Amino acid sequence: MSNALAVPTVTATVTALLQTRVDAAGIAPRPLVAPGPLDDDGNTPRVGVHLYRITRNASLSLADLPARTASGEVRNKPKAALDLHYLFTFRGSGAYQSEQLLALCAATLHAVPELSPELIALATASHPEVLGNDLALAEERVRITPDVLSLDEVSRLWALYQPGSFTVTLAASAGPVLVEASEVPGTVLPVRQVAVGARPLSAPRLDAVAGPEGAGAPVRARTPMPGLQLIGGLLAARSGETLAVLLDGTEVSPVTVVGDGQLTIPLTGVRPGPHLVQVRRLGAPLAPALSATRPAAASDPVAFTVVPTLVSATAATHPGTGPGESTGTLSADVIPPVEDPQRVRLLLDSEGLVPPVAQAFEVALTPGGPPQTTVTANLVDVPSGSYRVTLEVDRVRSLPELDAQGRYQLTEVTL
Repeated sequence: MSNALAVPTVTATVTALLQTRVDAAGIAPRPLVAPGPLDDDGNTPRVGVHLYRITRNASLSLADLPARTASGEVRNKPKAALDLHYLFTFRGSGAYQSEQLLALCAATLHAVPELSPELIALATASHPEVLGNDLALAEERVRITPDVLSLDEVSRLWALYQPGSFTVTLAASAGPVLVEASEVPGTVLPVRQVAVGARPLSAPRLDAVAGPEGAGAPVRARTPMPGLQLIGGLLAARSGETLAVLLDGTEVSPVTVVGDGQLTIPLTGVRPGPHLVQVRRLGAPLAPALSATRPAAASDPVAFTVVPTLVSATAATHPGTGPGESTGTLSADVIPPVEDPQRVRLLLDSEGLVPPVAQAFEVALTPGGPPQTTVTANLVDVPSGSYRVTLEVDRVRSLPELDAQGRYQLTEVTL
């Protein structure tokens, strides 16, 4: 791995290598090998080294170890594996000098396909801009391979420059270049001994969860909260295993095993909103003397929603500013208790008003106060009439209760 100077060091090393071979050929006047744009129109003979594209190295870009733990701590230095793509352009002072320079550089890149520490040291001495690089210490040496560009690709590249500036071009790529990020990983203890073992695992299958209203239906908040039924297969622990049920990533207890295809967990203290539940069966450690890690077979998580319950609602109003308007308060008894910083609203939908009226009223909860089972919202100049009331807690809305025939019983108030 290398620091951020690795990329310019590759360019400088290739440039120094070609300059040395060009000088040894004794071409007069002396051609200059230097990085630069493709359309250099100087009068001196020149070999241009143009880095025009960078891609991820296909073989090493996925070999990076996980850089962070689940909690976000850096455990391994992140590194990017890059391939550098170059275009070499040749401009000579004579009729055939461009072709001579092309042949000379192509032979050099073929004869020296790898950037050795000696070449890198030579480039660092010739180009102080890359002083401080550690490319020579990289575990993977940078290798130069020819690139094949189609006529269409070459045309597209040269179309970016002035007409008439085209000259003969050679394409090559250099890589892999492994560049480390600046994050400093924490120190971890070394592995003293490795144990290898295998044990067959049959993963539990969680198909659905069900509250009192059945699978797929939202779970209504109650006092006390109803249990949640977990339905699937292979849910019960086998011999030597421990059963664990995670609710939003936290293990819950107690877990009641109804059968191999059904479990029951409590929902005490669960707030309204979406939740995820997962079943895990933990086996015995494979090598207890070395590690207490227990192999786990886990089901896919299943989502369900807990909706708040509006027990009752009452309005205390008096005539408002205009005719047919009411001002006062709207109070509601709710389950479960709510507290700051939850966002609670009472929603009113008119029954029979033309045009229909729908309004939402914020409930002010006492910061740092105790949980409240009764909430109050202020009403100001609301059109008088009969309204259906809905409770909303953290954007999750209550549902009307069901009567004996399974029909909704609306909670209504009259203003």
